[in-house]
Amino acid sequence: MPDPVGDISFIWPYFAVFIAAYLIGSIPFGLIVTRFAGLGDIRKIGSGNIGATNVLRTGRRSLAALTLILDASKGAIPVVLADHFLFRDQAIMAGAGALLGHMLPIWLIASSKHGIGFALRESILLVVGAGVTLLGKELISVAGAALLASSTIFAWGGKGVATGLGVLLAINPPIGVLACATWLILALVFRYSSLAAVGAFVTAPVYAVILSNVPLDGAYWSDPQRVEFSIFVAVVILIRHGDNIGRLLTGVEPKIGKRTGGPDAARGE
Repeated sequence: MPDPVGDISFIWPYFAVFIAAYLIGSIPFGLIVTRFAGLGDIRKIGSGNIGATNVLRTGRRSLAALTLILDASKGAIPVVLADHFLFRDQAIMAGAGALLGHMLPIWLIASSKHGIGFALRESILLVVGAGVTLLGKELISVAGAALLASSTIFAWGGKGVATGLGVLLAINPPIGVLACATWLILALVFRYSSLAAVGAFVTAPVYAVILSNVPLDGAYWSDPQRVEFSIFVAVVILIRHGDNIGRLLTGVEPKIGKRTGGPDAARGE
């Protein structure tokens, strides 16, 4: 994770990048796309999730593909911009902000199952967690990252698969490509989006570690910082898929492409 050195006058750009990326990540493209298509509120369809997997349950593959691209883009673009115009540390904060924005979207805060007041406290927890991560050192910084991750336990937005993959692709293309390939293989073989997501993000830190030992033009394909960040991403994805993992273990998780209706309509991604 980022480890800036200096007082608040040096750290404020990290906060600014995090918040800007959070606002971008909060854009609920799945909801916007389905409403423009005349399908109503996607949160009242299937699992109620705003991601591409639930959009696919409407039977409109083109809309699901568009949602997938837009959700991945809102994760990748803030990272690419921060990495190009600023520094790698700010790019990592942008990635964290965009991913958490998708999971805890400020624009949909009124739809939180626990009420607006609770959701606002979770949003404040994001800022506190970001501050501790940036201002702290070693274990204190890790505690800040844990605070950020814990805020997703009561998330009211998406589960972050497309956005998370977009972030990984932007932070480190080889890691992102390998994670995407893992998702695709698992999805094609087992037909469970949640299983594919868990597999892709759990293996991403492994890919990061392996690539950190692969030389490229005097440097390496990865580094400890990107290993740490890929672990953070894997943790928040696992938290958001806790219910899915339970249903996978009991054999009641719906497969990819299952239309709305039926006993399993309210489950899944």
